[in-house]
Amino acid sequence: MKIAIFSDTFSPQINGVARVAHQSAEILAKLGHQVMVLTAAARTNKEKLTSNNGFSVAFCPSLPVGVYPGERAALPFGFSAFSKIKKFGPEIIHSHTPFAIGWGSVFASKISGIKLIGTHHTFYDHYLKYIKMDYRWAKWLTWKYTVRYYNFCDLVISPSKSLADELVNRGLYKPIRIIANAIDTNFFKPASPEIKKRLKKKFGIADCSLIYMGRLSYEKNIDQALRAFSLAAKENSRISFMIVGDGPEKINLENFASDLGIRNKVIFTGFLRDGKLLETLQASDIFITASKSENMPLSVLEAMATGLPIVAVAEKGMPEIVKNGINGFLAGADDWRTMSEHILQICSDKKLREKFSSASHVLAADHSPANIGGLLEKTYQEVLNGKIT
Repeated sequence: MKIAIFSDTFSPQINGVARVAHQSAEILAKLGHQVMVLTAAARTNKEKLTSNNGFSVAFCPSLPVGVYPGERAALPFGFSAFSKIKKFGPEIIHSHTPFAIGWGSVFASKISGIKLIGTHHTFYDHYLKYIKMDYRWAKWLTWKYTVRYYNFCDLVISPSKSLADELVNRGLYKPIRIIANAIDTNFFKPASPEIKKRLKKKFGIADCSLIYMGRLSYEKNIDQALRAFSLAAKENSRISFMIVGDGPEKINLENFASDLGIRNKVIFTGFLRDGKLLETLQASDIFITASKSENMPLSVLEAMATGLPIVAVAEKGMPEIVKNGINGFLAGADDWRTMSEHILQICSDKKLREKFSSASHVLAADHSPANIGGLLEKTYQEVLNGKIT
């Protein structure tokens, strides 16, 4: 099957949508499909990006988006790569963003008669603070715009039921299907007790260690995780916290950790990749996130695949992957005191920690590339055959 993937964001950009779009292209290519990606991402490392992954990438002229670091916007009517798409001759188009490149996918679908699938990844209204438009009317307009875009698609995919329900409530009338995000379950896996012990020694971890992995930005509520850790550290002075990632809130979070008196217990590692990232996860004991805006976060799924219990907030799509009392604990929004209690409970109870660890690993297995790739293949074929209602 020939598949064209449209996405305003793609590797080497670092964000959830870029990663999912890249993973989709890679998974489908490995399944034997011909895949072309159309994106506004920078051309950096184009050869590295495409040489070993089996898909091709066409770049549209674009400019940096100053309001959101690292992102780029395609120039209006600048879709010079359309000629490549036309030459490629896709059987189906899959869009991952409702912005300039996304509208290009609508245009390409309409003029060529090719079926269009659109995946909606996140709650965009939670990001309006970046453009200083965090108002009720702006949130309403954001949803109005988003739903209008996806009503041009033949089928809409959502990674979570939470987001799917919100789209429908906001006016989506096109068919919608839930297909979760995929992670590399062959790479992210638990360490043996011996290796975990060695890694703890390597990182200087004496006791129970928490980890957060992701973008360091305001909507992730990392300050709440720091508050929870600070309270727990008063009861157990040997616990530690590693924060993996980077972003606009890094300096503020470092200063906040100092204000809480826990700066010596919190390690800000910056972005980690590949083996270093895996070792850091394997050396840890609990993954914590206080974010209230998560849909289907890859970081949580990867932590689960590594066998980590999860302490999180029961908001948006999180309860769909974190089963309270099964592979972790869920607290209410901004309830960092309860999160602190959960941290202490897991750290102090080895049997509970092992139970949650095993359950996390099992639950994450459903997100393997084979499983998610198979669902995408089946969905594409049903759309092509007109069997989606």
